[in-house]
Amino acid sequence: MSTQIRVVLSREVKPIVDQIKQVTSATSTSEVVTLMLTRYGKHFIAWWLSNPHQNELAAAPVLPDEFVIPQTE
Repeated sequence: MSTQIRVVLSREVKPIVDQIKQVTSATSTSEVVTLMLTRYGKHFIAWWLSNPHQNELAAAPVLPDEFVIPQTE
């Protein structure tokens, strides 16, 4: 059974995602996020854990422009 993780991207990120899709074989925003986390995940997690304001950001309400990334086992 697959699980889903909800990811919210700000509007400022959309042009970057579109550009990454153009230069890679990614066909969706979901693939771009997977690609970025696969490549830079350890650095991202280290940054996230070192930022004391992440708890405040994590508690913020979910924005309406969200999408769901299906996770396969």
